[in-house]
Amino acid sequence: MAKDELNLLEEKGIIDFPLENLVGDRFGRYAKYIIQERALPDVRDGLKPVQRRILYAMNELGITSDKQHKKSARIVGEVIGKYHPHGDTSVYDALVRMSQSWKLGSPLIDMQGNNGSIDGDSAAAMRYTETRLAKLSGLLLKDLEKNTVLFAPNFDDSEKEPTVLPAYFPNILANGASGIAAGYATNMPPHNLGEIIDATIAMINEPSITLQKISQIVKGPDFPTGGIARGIEGIESAFDTGKGRVFIQSKTHEENGHLVITEIPYEVIKQDLVRKIGEVVDANPGIGVREVRDETDRTGLRIVIELAPETDFELTRKFLFKNTPLQISYNYNNVVIVNKQPMQLGILKILQAYIDHHRETYTKRTDFELAKALKRLEIIEGLIKAISILDEVIAIIRNSANRSEAINNLVTRFEFSEVQGGAIVDLRLYRLTSTDIVKLQEEHSGLSAQIKHYNLILNDSNAMNNEIIKNLNEIKNEFAIPRRTQILDTIESLDVEIKQTLVEKEYNIWISRDGYLKALEPNQIGKFGFEEFKRRPNDLWIANVPATTLQHLILVSSAGVYYSIPVFKINSSKWKETGMHINQIATMNGNEKIIAAFVVNSFENAKQEILVASQNAMIKRTPVESMVTKMFSKAFKIMKLSDGDRLVSASLVTSKTKFVTMVTQNGFSVRYDIEEIPSASVTAKGVKSCSAKDEKIIAGKAFDNEDIVIITNKGNIKKIKPEMIPLMNRPKKGVRLYPWNKKRDEFVLDLFSAQANETLCLLDEEDNLKQLNVNTLKYSDLEEINNDLDMGEIEAAIIEKNYIIQNNDIPKSPRSSDNDSENEEEGNDLKK
Repeated sequence: MAKDELNLLEEKGIIDFPLENLVGDRFGRYAKYIIQERALPDVRDGLKPVQRRILYAMNELGITSDKQHKKSARIVGEVIGKYHPHGDTSVYDALVRMSQSWKLGSPLIDMQGNNGSIDGDSAAAMRYTETRLAKLSGLLLKDLEKNTVLFAPNFDDSEKEPTVLPAYFPNILANGASGIAAGYATNMPPHNLGEIIDATIAMINEPSITLQKISQIVKGPDFPTGGIARGIEGIESAFDTGKGRVFIQSKTHEENGHLVITEIPYEVIKQDLVRKIGEVVDANPGIGVREVRDETDRTGLRIVIELAPETDFELTRKFLFKNTPLQISYNYNNVVIVNKQPMQLGILKILQAYIDHHRETYTKRTDFELAKALKRLEIIEGLIKAISILDEVIAIIRNSANRSEAINNLVTRFEFSEVQGGAIVDLRLYRLTSTDIVKLQEEHSGLSAQIKHYNLILNDSNAMNNEIIKNLNEIKNEFAIPRRTQILDTIESLDVEIKQTLVEKEYNIWISRDGYLKALEPNQIGKFGFEEFKRRPNDLWIANVPATTLQHLILVSSAGVYYSIPVFKINSSKWKETGMHINQIATMNGNEKIIAAFVVNSFENAKQEILVASQNAMIKRTPVESMVTKMFSKAFKIMKLSDGDRLVSASLVTSKTKFVTMVTQNGFSVRYDIEEIPSASVTAKGVKSCSAKDEKIIAGKAFDNEDIVIITNKGNIKKIKPEMIPLMNRPKKGVRLYPWNKKRDEFVLDLFSAQANETLCLLDEEDNLKQLNVNTLKYSDLEEINNDLDMGEIEAAIIEKNYIIQNNDIPKSPRSSDNDSENEEEGNDLKK
């Protein structure tokens, strides 16, 4: 841009400036402000600016610990109007926090009214609460009027405010701090006031004291909520560098077999803690927790976790500590303002910075007291001299025209100083008695001793140290309290598996194809008829399995995924209820259906396999032990499906399994030796199951020596011997299971392996459910027409299978086949 154009812009009040530089400059100023003047505490008095301004404003208003409480709104208005030009909410929140005994080790504000609670409740509005300074705050503000600290103009130069408070105790460590600035954050826990004072005294006596000696005095953090702090290494690291981590545990004990909590970790909201414990208990009903009660009252905090008699107390305690805020980690981050710069300091440097500030403050205070004593001594000496020549003094005063002339005459005639002359002129006549002369002489003696003492303090560092130590001991004797947080060296191992905490309980579980799980205790079965066994409309129970809370359910879905559901997460149901949906544990898509359910006692050494077949003629075996998961809230892949494909069947392969029987929608069926089907990982596609061309596969299931039952959509059924279906090498199309009727749009709905006395359940399109005992069916030949059940269009059919995974039951190993051309193409990760 030309120079003339720049001049023209400046004349119009427009400044041309690169945006990058402008934003960088403004943000730099903002960051510097919030670091130095808002979010981080000063190492000397341990206060943020807003806290310092609140305490100073209250002190100026005279709302001290020995005066009546005043409305909080009055204090907030004073702070905003004179010192802190920000929102009233931020000021009131800071005021409230300084009064909360569960946040600060030594509260600085005495608030009357509702100042919140450990349950996370907000304080009442500022117009309702009343406030005054706590007695301890007087030590932060003491001697403020004696030129002990530097004052600076406020935001509009109409008032003066202290840049730091005298702070006659190490507030920075006693109360800790927390805050977030730009690029910096601080997180300092409270410590025991008595221990911190002892450490301060030890460092005054021994400036080169080691961290090890300080650690023997200050055991660690001392939280106002008590609890147990674990991890001496983290504490030592924090003391050394200002950064470290400790674990805070609730304090618990056993009472009549129940878990009772009496102290909780620092800054954990009790109400949220109780809710979280309840959520964990609800999500894990098998851990043996009957009820969680908050019995906190005026006598103290108390949370009772009622356990069942057979519950393992210690394992359940560890499980709850691991999965709830009954134990939390606390990260030290000792970032403080030192000489207007943020620095991360260990405890030695913090103590040294505080001692330096205390010495400086005490030096200025002593200078002030010395000057005051010298001035008073000068006056006393003048008064004593005046009384010795009283008649002449009175005569001079009487003969003077005014006060100024009287002072000048006294100074000229008797060599009094200006200060002495003024004091003599202002002296009242009643003070001229012999009694007051004695008092003046006593005061003279006392002032002389004080001046000598002050000079000693200023000129002898040991004398000053002794004075500071004396004052610190007095503060400790008045304000120190016993340690509340117990310190333990080691971190407790909470590596407890959920299975270890479970109380074994037996159920009969029904699983529906829409994903409903109904778990009935044994005493529920047989009380009502099957017609009252409630289910969702158009839904069908596909499995009924016995299981205990120590076992898992594997639910295979038509979407090519499986859900691993711990039985203990399934809520107990009633006979007439529909049960709980799988979505209460995991997330199931509304379009998918559950096609099979398996009970797993333990995934370790579970050598059995699950045979899965897809509609597009893919098939494979997957080992159960490879299906172990650590998460239960999501689905896991059991077969990689191509677009538009879905799983149609899943069955168990055991050491007794001999064959795999396939059936297509048009009724063609073929059998293979189980070894024809390779074993593959959960993410593999599998291999071609049969040469069905454009036909859809309806089922591909594992068989031992069971009968074969097929059902068609028209309600026709047929039971045949397995040997009627030819045994071939994969992949083949096979033979038709029933005569083809060109006039009827009839296709196979499903194929089942059937044993004696098993029940076939049929659901039609009008939601009518019919049950049929397999024994009532007669064997048929392939050429025979299917038996007509006289039902409408069949929606679904099932024989409830009881698939129990037995450990160490090893099925036959699959063998390689010359016909497995698809093996290289679609199953490159198959395990031979």
